[in-house]
Order: sequence, then C-alpha cells, then structure tokens
Amino acid sequence: MTELEEFKTVIVDTIRDEELATSACHEAEAYAKLWPVVFMVNDWDVWNEGRRALRLQVVRWLEEEGASYDFHQFGRGLGLVGFKDREAARQFKRRWSGERRVLSASRQDWNPHPMKSTFEPYYPN
Repeated sequence: MTELEEFKTVIVDTIRDEELATSACHEAEAYAKLWPVVFMVNDWDVWNEGRRALRLQVVRWLEEEGASYDFHQFGRGLGLVGFKDREAARQFKRRWSGERRVLSASRQDWNPHPMKSTFEPYYPN
C-alpha cells in the first residue's frame, strides 16, 4: 500500500460522511501531486489544544527553516504537510513526528548527586 493509499484509508476512517471523505481523498491526491514529500500529521505533536490548527511553535519553526512547505487541514486533527525539499521534510519529521522519544541509555538508574550539579550514577544499597 502506498503512502497515498494509507492517507486515504485514514481519511475515510476519520471522516464519516461519505461525500466529504471522497472529496478529502481527491484533495489528498491533488496535494500529493503538488508536493514531492507529504506527511500525514494527524497523530504528530503539531496540533494546538483544540486540534483546529498547527501550534504556533510549529509554524514558527517551519518559517525559521525557510523551506517551501504547505499545510492542508481536512478536519479537526487531520492534515497533510507537504515539502519541496527532502532535507527540510526529514528535519520536520524528526522534530515533530514523535520518533525522537527519550530512551534510557542503560538499565542503571540515574539520580542527581545531592552535593554536585552533575549527574552521577545512583547505586541503591
């Protein structure tokens, strides 16, 4: 299944009205033709509290990057972001998709040392 087909599946599953879903799928097809790299951002960390628009922090980040991009929203919390530049798209994905979760480097617990400003290993007795 191509990414566009995955996008369409999510759109149909999310938008219950058949006419609106069909229209949104056509919009997604047209959008994918205009932008070389397209991400569906429905479950990414880009939405404001009401999931009605991109967070201001995301918009500012996109503007600071200076890459050509476009945002298309289908409904609350469902949208596409397209990029002309693959490197800018890669940075956007890495920054906002949630892929970069903090993982523990080891199984050893770390605790700030009470007398120093550095972190030192904590060895429970």
